[in-house]
Amino acid sequence: MKKLHNKKRNVGIIYEQIIKYICSRSIEGDTKSSNKAANLIKKYFKEGTQLSKEYKLFKALVETRGVSESLGTSILNETKKACNYHFDEKKLEIEKSNLIKELNYSFGKGVIFKNQISDYKLYATIQTLLNEWRKKDSFDISIIAKYQNKIHKHLITEDKKIDKVEEDYSKVNPLVYRLMENKFNEKYNAVLNEEQKDILAAVISEDKSLPEYLYNLKKSCINNLKIYKTNCENTVLLESFNKVYNKIDSLDENDFSQENLKKFLSLCKLKEEIKG
Repeated sequence: MKKLHNKKRNVGIIYEQIIKYICSRSIEGDTKSSNKAANLIKKYFKEGTQLSKEYKLFKALVETRGVSESLGTSILNETKKACNYHFDEKKLEIEKSNLIKELNYSFGKGVIFKNQISDYKLYATIQTLLNEWRKKDSFDISIIAKYQNKIHKHLITEDKKIDKVEEDYSKVNPLVYRLMENKFNEKYNAVLNEEQKDILAAVISEDKSLPEYLYNLKKSCINNLKIYKTNCENTVLLESFNKVYNKIDSLDENDFSQENLKKFLSLCKLKEEIKG
Protein backbone atom coordinates (compact mmCIF):
# COMPACT_ATOMS: atom_id res chain seq x y z
CA MET A 1 0.00 0.00 0.00
CA LYS A 2 1.36 3.40 -0.99
CA LYS A 3 2.26 5.70 1.89
CA LEU A 4 -0.03 8.76 1.92
CA HIS A 5 2.19 11.14 3.87
CA ASN A 6 5.91 11.85 3.78
CA LYS A 7 6.87 14.26 6.56
CA LYS A 8 10.08 15.27 4.80
CA ARG A 9 8.01 16.62 1.91
CA ASN A 10 5.43 18.36 4.11
CA VAL A 11 5.88 22.09 3.49
CA GLY A 12 4.50 23.10 6.90
CA ILE A 13 6.61 20.61 8.85
CA ILE A 14 9.81 21.45 6.94
CA TYR A 15 9.29 25.18 7.52
CA GLU A 16 8.61 24.75 11.25
CA GLN A 17 11.60 22.43 11.67
CA ILE A 18 13.94 24.96 10.05
CA ILE A 19 12.56 27.75 12.27
CA LYS A 20 13.05 25.58 15.38
CA TYR A 21 16.61 24.86 14.30
CA ILE A 22 17.30 28.59 13.80
CA CYS A 23 15.94 29.35 17.30
CA SER A 24 17.93 26.59 19.01
CA ARG A 25 21.16 27.61 17.24
CA SER A 26 20.58 31.27 18.13
CA ILE A 27 20.07 30.42 21.82
CA GLU A 28 23.30 28.41 21.78
CA GLY A 29 25.12 31.34 20.17
CA ASP A 30 25.79 29.47 16.90
CA THR A 31 25.04 32.39 14.61
CA LYS A 32 26.80 30.77 11.66
CA SER A 33 24.40 27.83 11.56
CA SER A 34 21.31 29.93 12.34
CA ASN A 35 22.17 32.40 9.56
CA LYS A 36 22.80 29.57 7.11
CA ALA A 37 19.37 28.09 7.88
CA ALA A 38 17.72 31.52 7.63
CA ASN A 39 19.27 32.01 4.20
CA LEU A 40 17.74 28.74 3.04
CA ILE A 41 14.32 30.00 4.16
CA LYS A 42 14.88 33.17 2.12
CA LYS A 43 16.06 31.18 -0.88
CA TYR A 44 13.35 28.54 -1.08
CA PHE A 45 10.37 30.41 0.35
CA LYS A 46 10.86 33.71 -1.43
CA GLU A 47 7.96 35.26 -3.33
CA GLY A 48 7.21 33.49 -6.58
CA THR A 49 8.55 30.04 -5.70
CA GLN A 50 6.21 27.05 -5.72
CA LEU A 51 7.16 26.34 -2.09
CA SER A 52 6.11 29.87 -1.13
CA LYS A 53 2.73 29.41 -2.84
CA GLU A 54 2.11 26.07 -1.15
CA TYR A 55 3.21 27.34 2.26
CA LYS A 56 0.79 30.30 2.05
CA LEU A 57 -2.12 27.93 1.39
CA PHE A 58 -0.91 25.60 4.12
CA LYS A 59 -0.52 28.40 6.68
CA ALA A 60 -3.97 29.81 5.86
CA LEU A 61 -5.60 26.45 6.64
CA VAL A 62 -3.61 26.08 9.87
CA GLU A 63 -4.31 29.57 11.21
CA THR A 64 -7.94 30.09 10.14
CA ARG A 65 -10.20 29.19 13.08
CA GLY A 66 -13.71 29.76 14.35
CA VAL A 67 -15.41 30.51 11.00
CA SER A 68 -18.96 29.53 10.07
CA GLU A 69 -19.64 26.18 8.42
CA SER A 70 -20.49 27.81 5.09
CA LEU A 71 -17.34 29.94 5.14
CA GLY A 72 -15.28 26.87 6.05
CA THR A 73 -16.68 25.09 2.99
CA SER A 74 -15.90 28.12 0.78
CA ILE A 75 -12.33 28.25 2.06
CA LEU A 76 -11.81 24.59 1.21
CA ASN A 77 -13.27 25.08 -2.28
CA GLU A 78 -11.04 28.08 -3.00
CA THR A 79 -7.97 26.25 -1.71
CA LYS A 80 -8.80 23.29 -3.95
CA LYS A 81 -9.06 25.62 -6.98
CA ALA A 82 -5.68 27.15 -6.13
CA CYS A 83 -4.14 23.67 -5.93
CA ASN A 84 -5.59 22.74 -9.32
CA TYR A 85 -4.76 25.88 -11.28
CA HIS A 86 -1.95 27.85 -9.60
CA PHE A 87 0.80 25.27 -9.20
CA ASP A 88 3.50 23.76 -11.35
CA GLU A 89 3.60 20.40 -9.58
CA LYS A 90 6.84 19.33 -11.26
CA LYS A 91 8.64 22.52 -10.17
CA LEU A 92 7.22 22.16 -6.65
CA GLU A 93 8.62 18.65 -6.26
CA ILE A 94 12.01 19.75 -7.64
CA GLU A 95 12.12 22.66 -5.16
CA LYS A 96 11.29 20.34 -2.26
CA SER A 97 13.94 17.83 -3.33
CA ASN A 98 16.57 20.56 -3.66
CA LEU A 99 15.67 22.00 -0.25
CA ILE A 100 15.86 18.59 1.47
CA LYS A 101 19.16 17.86 -0.25
CA GLU A 102 20.64 21.22 0.80
CA LEU A 103 19.40 20.85 4.40
CA ASN A 104 21.04 17.41 4.69
CA TYR A 105 24.24 18.65 3.09
CA SER A 106 24.47 21.83 5.20
CA PHE A 107 23.56 20.48 8.63
CA GLY A 108 23.98 16.71 8.44
CA LYS A 109 21.61 14.07 7.13
CA GLY A 110 18.33 14.12 9.03
CA VAL A 111 19.45 16.73 11.62
CA ILE A 112 16.79 19.31 10.75
CA PHE A 113 14.06 16.64 10.54
CA LYS A 114 14.63 15.52 14.15
CA ASN A 115 12.77 18.57 15.49
CA GLN A 116 9.33 17.55 16.79
CA ILE A 117 6.22 19.42 15.62
CA SER A 118 3.35 19.73 18.10
CA ASP A 119 0.63 19.93 15.42
CA TYR A 120 2.01 17.00 13.43
CA LYS A 121 -1.38 15.29 12.80
CA LEU A 122 -2.97 18.52 11.56
CA TYR A 123 0.02 19.26 9.32
CA ALA A 124 -0.03 15.72 7.90
CA THR A 125 -3.76 15.99 7.18
CA ILE A 126 -3.41 19.32 5.37
CA GLN A 127 -0.46 18.21 3.23
CA THR A 128 -2.20 14.96 2.27
CA LEU A 129 -5.28 16.91 1.21
CA LEU A 130 -3.25 19.41 -0.84
CA ASN A 131 -1.49 16.52 -2.57
CA GLU A 132 -4.77 14.77 -3.41
CA TRP A 133 -6.35 17.97 -4.72
CA ARG A 134 -3.44 18.49 -7.12
CA LYS A 135 -4.11 15.11 -8.69
CA LYS A 136 -7.27 16.57 -10.30
CA ASP A 137 -8.97 13.63 -12.07
CA SER A 138 -6.87 10.87 -10.48
CA PHE A 139 -7.54 11.67 -6.81
CA ASP A 140 -8.97 9.17 -4.33
CA ILE A 141 -12.50 10.34 -3.45
CA SER A 142 -12.51 8.48 -0.11
CA ILE A 143 -9.30 10.21 1.00
CA ILE A 144 -10.60 13.60 -0.16
CA ALA A 145 -13.87 13.14 1.79
CA LYS A 146 -12.09 11.98 4.94
CA TYR A 147 -9.47 14.71 5.05
CA GLN A 148 -11.74 17.55 3.90
CA ASN A 149 -14.06 16.69 6.78
CA LYS A 150 -11.16 16.85 9.26
CA ILE A 151 -9.93 20.23 7.98
CA HIS A 152 -13.47 21.60 7.88
CA LYS A 153 -13.88 20.73 11.59
CA HIS A 154 -10.55 22.46 12.26
CA LEU A 155 -11.66 25.63 10.45
CA ILE A 156 -14.98 25.97 12.30
CA THR A 157 -13.54 25.20 15.75
CA GLU A 158 -12.29 28.03 17.98
CA ASP A 159 -8.58 28.00 18.76
CA LYS A 160 -8.08 26.94 22.39
CA LYS A 161 -4.30 27.01 22.42
CA ILE A 162 -4.28 30.20 24.48
CA ASP A 163 -6.03 28.31 27.30
CA LYS A 164 -3.18 25.79 27.36
CA VAL A 165 -0.42 28.33 27.95
CA GLU A 166 -0.53 28.11 31.75
CA GLU A 167 -0.73 24.32 31.61
CA ASP A 168 2.31 24.04 29.34
CA TYR A 169 4.31 26.74 31.13
CA SER A 170 5.32 24.40 33.96
CA LYS A 171 7.05 22.18 31.40
CA VAL A 172 9.49 24.87 30.26
CA ASN A 173 13.03 23.51 30.15
CA PRO A 174 15.04 25.04 33.07
CA LEU A 175 18.05 25.52 30.77
CA VAL A 176 15.96 27.53 28.29
CA TYR A 177 14.60 29.61 31.19
CA ARG A 178 18.12 30.40 32.43
CA LEU A 179 19.27 31.33 28.93
CA MET A 180 16.29 33.67 28.56
CA GLU A 181 17.03 35.18 31.96
CA ASN A 182 20.70 35.75 31.06
CA LYS A 183 19.77 37.36 27.75
CA PHE A 184 17.28 39.60 29.57
CA ASN A 185 19.83 40.65 32.19
CA GLU A 186 22.43 41.43 29.54
CA LYS A 187 20.03 43.76 27.76
CA TYR A 188 18.32 45.48 30.72
CA ASN A 189 20.84 45.24 33.57
CA ALA A 190 21.88 48.88 33.20
CA VAL A 191 18.30 50.16 32.79
CA LEU A 192 16.34 48.44 35.58
CA ASN A 193 17.01 48.62 39.30
CA GLU A 194 17.05 45.50 41.48
CA GLU A 195 13.43 45.72 42.59
CA GLN A 196 12.19 46.10 39.01
CA LYS A 197 14.18 43.03 37.98
CA ASP A 198 12.78 41.10 40.97
CA ILE A 199 9.21 41.91 39.90
CA LEU A 200 9.77 40.86 36.29
CA ALA A 201 11.51 37.67 37.37
CA ALA A 202 8.59 36.86 39.69
CA VAL A 203 6.09 37.45 36.87
CA ILE A 204 8.04 35.22 34.45
CA SER A 205 8.40 32.39 36.98
CA GLU A 206 4.82 32.83 38.29
CA ASP A 207 6.13 33.24 41.84
CA LYS A 208 3.26 32.86 44.32
CA SER A 209 4.89 35.39 46.66
CA LEU A 210 4.55 38.25 44.14
CA PRO A 211 1.45 39.82 45.81
CA GLU A 212 3.29 39.97 49.14
CA TYR A 213 6.35 41.48 47.43
CA LEU A 214 4.23 44.17 45.73
CA TYR A 215 2.39 44.92 48.99
CA ASN A 216 5.67 45.39 50.89
CA LEU A 217 7.01 47.55 48.05
CA LYS A 218 3.95 49.76 48.24
CA LYS A 219 4.18 50.17 52.04
CA SER A 220 7.92 50.80 51.89
CA CYS A 221 7.45 53.49 49.27
CA ILE A 222 4.71 55.17 51.36
CA ASN A 223 6.98 55.17 54.44
CA ASN A 224 9.81 56.69 52.41
CA LEU A 225 7.38 59.28 51.07
CA LYS A 226 6.32 60.24 54.62
CA ILE A 227 9.97 60.65 55.67
CA TYR A 228 10.61 62.72 52.55
CA LYS A 229 7.65 64.94 53.43
CA THR A 230 8.98 65.77 56.89
CA ASN A 231 12.30 66.95 55.41
CA CYS A 232 10.91 68.67 52.32
CA GLU A 233 10.61 72.46 52.15
CA ASN A 234 9.36 72.69 48.59
CA THR A 235 5.74 73.92 48.84
CA VAL A 236 4.87 72.74 45.32
CA LEU A 237 5.92 69.17 46.13
CA LEU A 238 4.16 69.26 49.49
CA GLU A 239 0.90 70.28 47.80
CA SER A 240 1.12 67.16 45.60
CA PHE A 241 1.86 64.83 48.50
CA ASN A 242 -1.71 63.68 49.21
CA LYS A 243 -2.42 63.04 45.53
CA VAL A 244 0.72 60.89 45.12
CA TYR A 245 0.11 59.14 48.45
CA ASN A 246 -3.46 58.17 47.50
CA LYS A 247 -2.41 56.86 44.09
CA ILE A 248 0.26 54.64 45.63
CA ASP A 249 -2.02 53.44 48.41
CA SER A 250 -4.75 52.50 45.91
CA LEU A 251 -2.48 50.20 43.89
CA ASP A 252 -3.75 46.61 43.90
CA GLU A 253 -0.98 44.10 44.60
CA ASN A 254 -3.20 41.26 43.33
CA ASP A 255 -3.71 42.78 39.89
CA PHE A 256 -1.11 41.37 37.48
CA SER A 257 -2.36 43.14 34.37
CA GLN A 258 0.25 44.76 32.17
CA GLU A 259 -0.97 48.25 33.04
CA ASN A 260 -0.87 47.64 36.80
CA LEU A 261 2.56 46.02 36.70
CA LYS A 262 3.84 49.07 34.82
CA LYS A 263 2.66 51.20 37.76
CA PHE A 264 4.55 49.03 40.24
CA LEU A 265 7.68 49.23 38.07
CA SER A 266 7.32 53.02 38.10
CA LEU A 267 6.86 52.83 41.87
CA CYS A 268 10.26 51.13 42.15
CA LYS A 269 11.83 54.04 40.32
CA LEU A 270 9.98 56.58 42.47
CA LYS A 271 11.16 54.85 45.64
CA GLU A 272 14.74 54.96 44.36
CA GLU A 273 14.47 58.68 43.56
CA ILE A 274 12.92 59.51 46.94
CA LYS A 275 15.73 57.69 48.77
CA GLY A 276 18.28 59.36 46.52
